[in-house]
Amino acid sequence: MDTTITLTAHRGYRAKFPENTMLAFEEALKLDIDSIEMDVRMTKDNEIVVIHDAALDRTTDKTGVIKNLTLAEIREADAGVKFGHPGVKVPTLEEFLQLMSTRPDVKVLLELKDYPEQVGAFAYASCEKTIALCKKYGVWGKDRITIITFSTGICAWLRHKHPREEITIHGFYPKQKMLGWEKDDPYKYYDEVCLFSDIYTMDGDHCKASHPVVEKEKFTQFALMDVKPCVYWGWDVNEEHYKEAFSYGAIGFTCDDPYECGKILDKIGARKLRK
Repeated sequence: MDTTITLTAHRGYRAKFPENTMLAFEEALKLDIDSIEMDVRMTKDNEIVVIHDAALDRTTDKTGVIKNLTLAEIREADAGVKFGHPGVKVPTLEEFLQLMSTRPDVKVLLELKDYPEQVGAFAYASCEKTIALCKKYGVWGKDRITIITFSTGICAWLRHKHPREEITIHGFYPKQKMLGWEKDDPYKYYDEVCLFSDIYTMDGDHCKASHPVVEKEKFTQFALMDVKPCVYWGWDVNEEHYKEAFSYGAIGFTCDDPYECGKILDKIGARKLRK
């Protein structure tokens, strides 16, 4: 397994700009990052847009569920006005890929947000439309893109349709975070894993652990499985957490403020390993 430390901008430069917008992506590309993470969903008229939530409500000035709206309806929404940047639209995947095709040095971490466990065949269609667009713009292959999902069904679909040499799959720990984990073990499909310290009871109840860094043995176990151990802590830019995760074997770091996180990784000597 490659031990190069990577820094990923979560939903673009989310800490400073409206998440999952072209503005956030363009600003992230000005920083010393290795990759950009973003999310995609399919519209009612089978177009792929870049947005995290199932609905417009949180991030735009409009309401409505993405899969029940047309692209034209979604483009009427302002994705920046709530965050001090009015006039910013929800991007199409094609707009994002056009930008990334000019930056082959930056990898794409693309999260598929349509899940077959929730929307059935619609999710597989969304997945294949997304992949077709990535291939069209040359943003494809293990060195160029990683597919992220919280769906065990999508993991299985991807592994069946696309060989391991062609595609990198990124899933989550604990497995209870993955839809469909009760019927199929998602771990067997992973190339990368984001390690959360969430705790689940035998009854499926969920609670947050008191400490955000999972125990060292989990990093080691996934590394032994040849699965890249990664971490993400949202808005938390805590040097001690980064230092601890790095010492445990974290290789991928995803963050909302890639500038501040990059400074921490440099300070603790993590990114010197990528030269």
